[in-house]
Amino acid sequence: MAGNFESKKKLDIKWASMGLHWKNPTGDDFEPWLERVKSVGYDGVTCFAFEGLECFLDKPELLSRSLNNSGMDLAAVDIPLDTPQDDYKRVMDLMNEANCKQLACIVHGAKNKTPELYKYYADMLNRTGEYASKRGICVHLHNNSDSIGRNFTDWKNLIPLIDWNLVYFMADTGHVTKDFDEEPYSERAIKHLKDNWDRVHYLEFKDYNTATDLNTPLGEGFCDFERIFALMKERGYTGWITIEQNGVSLERSADECALISRNFVRKGLGI
Repeated sequence: MAGNFESKKKLDIKWASMGLHWKNPTGDDFEPWLERVKSVGYDGVTCFAFEGLECFLDKPELLSRSLNNSGMDLAAVDIPLDTPQDDYKRVMDLMNEANCKQLACIVHGAKNKTPELYKYYADMLNRTGEYASKRGICVHLHNNSDSIGRNFTDWKNLIPLIDWNLVYFMADTGHVTKDFDEEPYSERAIKHLKDNWDRVHYLEFKDYNTATDLNTPLGEGFCDFERIFALMKERGYTGWITIEQNGVSLERSADECALISRNFVRKGLGI
């Protein structure tokens, strides 16, 4: 599937903050959380389907009401790839109600990788993409630690097996920087993006260093965002980017960390 670009050098980006960074607020805490995220400069949020959005799955109109009240959007939803079909339907009903298009599928605990395992998960991803496309939803494979898609070798094996007419490409820069150990830290994210830029549809900006792991505000880790920003300015990008931090670090609040990351991309991209 072609990348998420409207014109060659256009940067028309909306910014979301990931619920994980804020310990996945839900229920009565959800709408106040939206206000907090908005106050530090974000346009929307990304959430886990079953850790954050679970209270809305059977009452999607309540989610729409909270989003409308705060003037925020639901940018994306993260979900286990092996979710049962009935639960996929509930999640996609919720996404349709909220006008959310990005579904990030995660595989946990994929080890002892073989050609058969790559094909198994690629087929599952293609089937999910086919089902989602009928609902106007874009399915992505989220690269993650200890999963399918965790390094360059995985992607070399997966790319020929994935139907890019049904599945869209995303990259989590933090996990690339941590996990794609075939290259030095600073080369990992920029190489992955350059290799696949024409497929890139959705990005998740996260940073990593050995001291604070993935609990690292953007610009404080090993990911070479300077070159990523230069690539984006050269090639163009439009749509959502989620800024994610797995948790707070160095005794700072979630609000403070989210603001540090938002200011970092404002300065780096000029938007």
